[in-house]
Formats: sequence, structure tokens, C-alpha cells
Amino acid sequence: MRLELVMRFLSGLWGGRHDESINARGAYREPEHLKALYLLVHEYVRIEDDVERAGTGVYSPNLRDHAQEARNALLSALTEIPGKRAFLSLMEISQLHPTETMRPRILQYAKRKAEQDGDLVAWRAEQVFSFAYKIERTPSNHRDLAELVHLRFLDLKDDLEDGDSSVASLLMRKEETEVRKYLGHEMRERANGRYSVPQEEQLADDKRPDLRFMGMGFDGPVPVELKLAEKWTGPQLFERLENQLCGDYLRDNRSNRGLFVLVYTDGEGWRVPNRETMVDFTGLVQALAEHWRAISSRFPNVEDVYVVGIDLTRRAQ
Repeated sequence: MRLELVMRFLSGLWGGRHDESINARGAYREPEHLKALYLLVHEYVRIEDDVERAGTGVYSPNLRDHAQEARNALLSALTEIPGKRAFLSLMEISQLHPTETMRPRILQYAKRKAEQDGDLVAWRAEQVFSFAYKIERTPSNHRDLAELVHLRFLDLKDDLEDGDSSVASLLMRKEETEVRKYLGHEMRERANGRYSVPQEEQLADDKRPDLRFMGMGFDGPVPVELKLAEKWTGPQLFERLENQLCGDYLRDNRSNRGLFVLVYTDGEGWRVPNRETMVDFTGLVQALAEHWRAISSRFPNVEDVYVVGIDLTRRAQ
């Protein structure tokens, strides 16, 4: 009786080729819900019990046919949802699928999704023209903006660490507030009309990201958290990356990418997790980037975090 009820519910929820659905609300079509429903259904509508109709000629589908079609449709719907949440759900299914022979196939679905999500959005004609004229594209979405901001910080890093006109020696005598003002000014000077950087933006819960980049023509801000590395211990920086940037500033459903920028002026080293000895600034930056990759699955709404380290002491070497 329970099996029949499950099959009727599933067939009615999704609808089969010859069936009408119950017109259920679509709120359940979220990656986490589809994953949970797909795994639950497999306890009753098992693959090993599937009815194989291929090559059997004309047939009249029954309740079992509709149920297995709907079960497979749950997986298809999950693979069609873009973004990290769907990828993580597929990865979890590839580990928990009750039919072990299906796990490698689901893993392939997850890898294919990652490749598809990694594809860039096609450029508009004006973007092609702008790139041809200025050798740089104008961001058209949140992802484009985050990548451009990352490149801007890498350019600034190169100027400060190795540029002939570097002002690193002056910044080394400044407090974090002054360094933040300088970085904000430099980012505005390098905007070229492609983004804006509002002053001291206040978010909900009285949160104030150090810098927040806004795109032109779309609503997808990119938050940047700035730290003077020597003012913080290793565990404190790891906590700030996890709780402040990922947990607070990237809670906004318009923002799923951000930057964690470290500026180094002094200090002997930091203790970080999974290291027996203290690390230098380069090791600290690497450890923070590794930490983000390790905790990434805990933040399904955060697509990526860029960790940038600017070593001002290079000018004193």
C-alpha cells in the first residue's frame, strides 16, 4: 500500500507522458529539495525493479511506468538548474545513491554541470566593440564584475610590489583605515566607467564591508574585506574569511562572489590550521585560499572567494 501511495504521489507531482500533474506549487524545485526527494523516492521506486519497455512494441504505461519516469525527471530537472547549489546536490547524490553502479554516472553529470556553468555568457555587440577599442570588456553580470575586480587588485598588487612609482613605503606607515581609503581611491581611478565604489556603505545588521563594487546596468555588488595581516592572528583571519565575508557580506542573494584582500607591512609569521610550523605571508595567503576551498561546500550560495595578498615589504628588499 505504501509503495502504491508513493508512486501515485510521485506521478501526480511530476506528471507522466500520458498523465496530468496535480499542479503543485513549484517551490520544491530547488536543488536541495530535488536531491532529497530523488534519494527518498529511490527507497520505493528502485532502479533494479524498473520496467524495461524498450523494444517491446506498443504498450499501455501503468502506474509503475509513470513513477519511474517521474523519478528520472527529478534528476533531469536538477541537472538543468545552473549554479553551485545544484552541483553540490549532484555531488552528494553521487556519494549516497543507493544503486552503486549509478554513482559514477551521477558524478559525470556533476562534472558536466561544472563545465557548463564555467562557460562565459556570450558577449553583446557593444562589449565586443569596447574590447576592441580598450582591450577590456565591460561587466554585464555579477560574475564578470567579480573577475574584473580581482584583476584590478592583481594589477594594483603588481604596481605596489614591483612598480617603479610604488607608494608602498608610504602605506607601510598607515593604519588600516588609511590603507582602505587608498585602495578605494585607486579602484575608483581604475574604474573606467565599468563599476563604482560607494563610500562606507552600511548593510543590514549595521554591517559595513571595507569596499563594495557596484556594476553598471545590473544589480550584483561584489564585497571586498580588507585586513592588515600583521594586525590579526592566523585563526582570526580564518574566522573573518568564513564568518564575516562568507557569512555576512555574501548573505545578499545578489552577491555570490567576493574578495578577501590582505596587505602585509610587518610581522614574523602566523599559525594556521594543519601546519606544524608558522608560515610567512605567502604561506598565509595560500592557506586562506586552501581554507576557502575546504569550506566551500558549506556555503552553497557563495560561488567563489578570491584571496589576494599584497606584500608591501617587497619594496624594502
